[in-house]
Amino acid sequence: MQTTNQQPLHLTVLTPTRRLLEGVGCGAVYFPSSQGVLGILPEHTDLVCALGTGIVYYNSGNVTSFLTISGGVAQVNGSSVTLLADIAEDAASIDVGRAQRALERAREMLTGKSDPQTPAEVHEAVSAEARALARIEAATLHSTGR
Repeated sequence: MQTTNQQPLHLTVLTPTRRLLEGVGCGAVYFPSSQGVLGILPEHTDLVCALGTGIVYYNSGNVTSFLTISGGVAQVNGSSVTLLADIAEDAASIDVGRAQRALERAREMLTGKSDPQTPAEVHEAVSAEARALARIEAATLHSTGR
């Protein structure tokens, strides 16, 4: 928990093509790493880790916001958290219908309803399914205000 003498975390989320967030003051940040979800509070130990696919939750004031990420690197350094994501999207801008269609396509590939698959195609379908599920969940969380 953040106490009054702690500085807030400063969250920055970057992709190769844009800045989603820059220096947003947060009381806590939760993000998917390659080893599971990490929770970062002020004064967290420095670390660098690989990002996974899933939802980023961050508290700013009394508001919890959401975005999705997939792949990349996270760096926690002092009072800052920087997520250098391969793919990132703010929950408010997610097109749920498009995410549902992507989920259906991925599942068709995985159930064999599409053409025969190479191992690389199976891996891409699994990744696409995870991204679509994260996008749908983040949009739902955003719309319900949770």
